[in-house]
Amino acid sequence: MSLSPIAASYLFRIDGAKDNDVFFNALRPSVSNIYAGLDLQLGSKGWVPDFVKIIVGDSWRHFSLTIIELEATDSVALISCRKYLPEQPTAIIQSFCEYLSRVIRQCRSTADSRKEEFERLKASLLAAKQVTITTAGALRSSIDFVEELALINQLQPEVVPFPSTRTNPDVKNRTFRGIVLLSADEAKALGRTILVLDAVVRKCDHSAATFKTWRAQHRSQPLKYLLKKSDGTHHFIRDFLFRASNRGITLDIETVLSDLTNIWSEAEAELINLEHVRALVETYYPVAFEIKAHEFMPAIFEAARNHLKERERSGE
Repeated sequence: MSLSPIAASYLFRIDGAKDNDVFFNALRPSVSNIYAGLDLQLGSKGWVPDFVKIIVGDSWRHFSLTIIELEATDSVALISCRKYLPEQPTAIIQSFCEYLSRVIRQCRSTADSRKEEFERLKASLLAAKQVTITTAGALRSSIDFVEELALINQLQPEVVPFPSTRTNPDVKNRTFRGIVLLSADEAKALGRTILVLDAVVRKCDHSAATFKTWRAQHRSQPLKYLLKKSDGTHHFIRDFLFRASNRGITLDIETVLSDLTNIWSEAEAELINLEHVRALVETYYPVAFEIKAHEFMPAIFEAARNHLKERERSGE
């Protein structure tokens, strides 16, 4: 995979040992952003790397993430870096993004001007089309890698698609017409479907929070915020979204879809067809069914945007 032209590069120093200074000072002129000072644990064993290097390319859609281990000899460097090979790539990305969240909080507390740069990196990494993850071993006295290998469990050689658009075959053919009976899980999935699609359609898809946080905070959740400050209009969709229940429900889906159609028509300043809205909800619902509370919104938004583009291409 080509990463040219390089849009940005980052070097995160995890182990601040004095022995690593020579490598760090030699590598730092070749990267555009540097950070040191916080601990990072990766993998099932909680490995602590010496450095993590990120290279961004292809309009911030392709990333290279390299886990770097430094040792005094070639043979030990080979052993040290290879311990990461069996680790799950998506877990590595998740752990690194959690690390970035701590970096961002630290920058905020110290008025560090790099905060926005790291926020951009985190959001872009979560929404990336492809991420290459490698593990590399090097000597402390040289920036040349003794060995660099892709993780074993990448779905394609050297490529991790992220985020993935997953669907559950048990819910693919769910239709929303007339009076519908929904289990608690189905009602929650329908709510997720409406909230995410609405944010993308009305171009309010800017959050970098987790889904749990984004959904719960009414001021940052665009549809809930709109309904909260409304004058009582769209009360069917309001009642559905604000209903606090862990039980199944019986729902007149036509009234909810009608409210959603009106909201989107008002936002787009043009009349949107209810059947078009129904098709979007029915086809995105299997994807929304699989959204987990800890997932980050940039990845969820990217999948939803791709879904809308696919529906436009198909003429629906």
